[in-house]
Amino acid sequence: MTAEAIRVTGSDATGNTVLEVEIYGSTHVLDWPPGKKLLDVLLDAGIDAPYVCRESACATCMCSVQSGKTRMLMNESLIDSEVAEGFTLACQTLPESDRVHIFFDA
Repeated sequence: MTAEAIRVTGSDATGNTVLEVEIYGSTHVLDWPPGKKLLDVLLDAGIDAPYVCRESACATCMCSVQSGKTRMLMNESLIDSEVAEGFTLACQTLPESDRVHIFFDA
């Protein structure tokens, strides 16, 4: 399995979250606008993030929030204990703090 780590390093002057993405041995720095889902930020940047349905049903895009705060718009696949442990769905996740660390284990 390839591990993918995503770190948010702070917000920029536009209010976007600055997202540092380490995936498949490469590091990318991206803006994460408020209201834009994490998966969309990654895909728009050309990053091959794991996903299938984009509607919270399959959990293919499941990742864990290591630090910071995020919000899931919809959850139809994670159980309560997974959410309590910090797991989230990239296709439904928005930033809610200026610093967030998210980890994908794909």
